[in-house]
Amino acid sequence: MKIASVRSAVLVLGIAIAAACTNATGTTVVTGKQRPAIDPAQVQLYSSKPQTQHEVIALVKADSSSGWSDQQSMDYAVAELKNQAASVGANGVILGQTGSQTGGFVMIDNVAYPYDEQVVSGTAIFVAGQ
Repeated sequence: MKIASVRSAVLVLGIAIAAACTNATGTTVVTGKQRPAIDPAQVQLYSSKPQTQHEVIALVKADSSSGWSDQQSMDYAVAELKNQAASVGANGVILGQTGSQTGGFVMIDNVAYPYDEQVVSGTAIFVAGQ
């Protein structure tokens, strides 16, 4: 019985280490005119459409379960969202949905444990004069 407990502890530790090393993932669907890629640090987030002239470039989505907390996972997802937007030349993202979803399950001693991932999506835009 003690060996099973040690195996479980080692497995949980291994999963935690693997999760900490995992990067966020993202997707991009180009819906407008793609521009040359820019530095993700130049991408600004908007909670609503900016009042200035802008053009829609793509729909972007990112998720992460890599953080030690939900907030850290969300931070990783937002960073990936900016990477996705920057890769199509967008200098802004109008935020859409944010939240968490079940990312999958981990089996330990024939018991399935769900884990959550933080998800963020939005519309990648190019804001003139920014």
